Amino acid sequence: MEKNQTILLVEDDVINRVALCRFLSKQGYAVHPAKDGDEALENYNKKVFDLIIMDLVMPGIDGAETAKRMRFIFNSTSSDYPPIIIITAVDHRAQNLEKIFRAGVDRVVQKPIDHAQLLKCIDELLSQSKHHQ
Repeated sequence: MEKNQTILLVEDDVINRVALCRFLSKQGYAVHPAKDGDEALENYNKKVFDLIIMDLVMPGIDGAETAKRMRFIFNSTSSDYPPIIIITAVDHRAQNLEKIFRAGVDRVVQKPIDHAQLLKCIDELLSQSKHHQ
């Protein structure tokens, strides 16, 4: 698997953001950090990413709303958009999960993040994605 793929990492907690950036960079990914949904959308409009990892609970627009807006932006130009993984510490009930998946999210990973589980998710989504071929 080629490892020069780009990941947009959206996390409002600076410690989590830096730790995840370091971890993913060590795995060979080019990581572009964003501190919130607005910054994520700004980056998303400027660059094509292979994958997006986004916190659900953030100030301003949350991860689900940001994902929905990203899908809307991409749908107006192409149906080939990058997969989105939502990371969250919130214990989700069925209706919350339904809202998240309706927003166009591909996977949900619980915090604290199990790095092996996150890498497995990333590998599966990137290998399924026709986006980077």
